[in-house]
Amino acid sequence: MTLIRQLVSSNMKLAAIPMLVIGLCVGCASTGTVTTEQLKYTQWQLSKVDGLAIPASYNASMSFIEALQVNGFAGCNKFFGEGELENSSLTVSKLGMTRKSCGEELDEFEQQLLEALKQGAELKMQNQQLVMQGEQTFVFIPK
Repeated sequence: MTLIRQLVSSNMKLAAIPMLVIGLCVGCASTGTVTTEQLKYTQWQLSKVDGLAIPASYNASMSFIEALQVNGFAGCNKFFGEGELENSSLTVSKLGMTRKSCGEELDEFEQQLLEALKQGAELKMQNQQLVMQGEQTFVFIPK
């Protein structure tokens, strides 16, 4: 009987290891932590700013490609740069863009989005949406 108890106890300990690993993985998913690998080769369409739906005419989007290069459309102009993700904060350096004006309101909107990328903003995944939190909250949906 003692041998059976030892085997059961030993197997229970071994079974606890995968459960612990699964628990840690679920913990990361529930906190919405974003990794570089999750962003690679993804495309996102902006849907809300500070909880408000954006006008269809703004049509901003963002894509991530190899080595976390970022490119997109800010509503009027195309942009591109080199992204860096550190502690779930995305910062885009060497940010370049086309230089077209589409009116004061849309130009201001573009500057807010691009400034958030330059200054750095926390990224989270929530309900299959990419949330970028800086001075403002930008919510992107998969494209």
